[in-house]
Amino acid sequence: MNYDIKIIGTNQDNGLIEFDRLNTLTKSTKDIATKALMLKLRGFSDIKPNVNLKKALSIYLENISGNKEEGTLLTIENNIFKETIKALQLDFFKPTEEILAMTPMSLVIKSFHAALSNDNEEADLDKPILKSLLSFQSNFINNNEIFYLSNRGTIPEIKLTKDDFRKIRLLEDKIPEPQKIIISGKLDEMKVSKGKLGLQTNDGLVNIFTNENFIIDEIVNYLGKDITISGIAHYKANGQLSFINIQNFREPSKNDIYFEGFKSVYTSEQQLSLELKKHPRKNSLNALKKLSGILKNDISDEDFNEMIKDIHQ
Repeated sequence: MNYDIKIIGTNQDNGLIEFDRLNTLTKSTKDIATKALMLKLRGFSDIKPNVNLKKALSIYLENISGNKEEGTLLTIENNIFKETIKALQLDFFKPTEEILAMTPMSLVIKSFHAALSNDNEEADLDKPILKSLLSFQSNFINNNEIFYLSNRGTIPEIKLTKDDFRKIRLLEDKIPEPQKIIISGKLDEMKVSKGKLGLQTNDGLVNIFTNENFIIDEIVNYLGKDITISGIAHYKANGQLSFINIQNFREPSKNDIYFEGFKSVYTSEQQLSLELKKHPRKNSLNALKKLSGILKNDISDEDFNEMIKDIHQ
């Protein structure tokens, strides 16, 4: 399947591209595709793909053309994953058909769309892939350049300028840093995937993950049983728990009743938004009062008063 990367905005956009720049462009594009696929399959983007997945992530440069008036056009060829991924144990939580219908380049385009959308806090993105999207900025050699990534109509093209990366950086900054966590629940045998399992808690299902084979070999003995997990919690941009990277596990003790739920991590702005969604407009000021103690510690009086004005509008 063909994709295009079009560059316009400089005198160098004449159908030629310097080797160092080509190397930067191919490396950053491939890195985004790799992290996007691992996020889809494993729930965390910063995981090294195995040999089969590396082959499935192949992206080929088919042609370079263009002129000073129309810019530089790179024609890319890559295959859909249905043709390249063989006998892969896919994530139980994601639609198999969705993944197999994608290509490495479609993952790149959709990742940029997700990061730049108005609802990007709800997007399925994590810190490592956002850092990869930010690294694509190094392909710009001046502030006037525009990159277009497309596949000629099957999915909407993405238009990228240097200003777009400010929005991506703000999103990356919103994602809470990973934290140590202890959590108890029942290991759900119906939610098992390669390296990833489901832990049923009082607050819902939690994704737990490990890429250590010895942990998987031992933890499967707890399928369908209660277990206490200690590890590193990773979060989404909206403050919700994404998954827990398992470090240790044990049989639960009586004291572990305190760890049977999990907490999301929200910024003051996210807390405010959540409270306002819970209450009708007439109760908006009550929601603000409820959060005032938290917000006053985080923002200035001027910013807090502006929030109140916005509610009245």
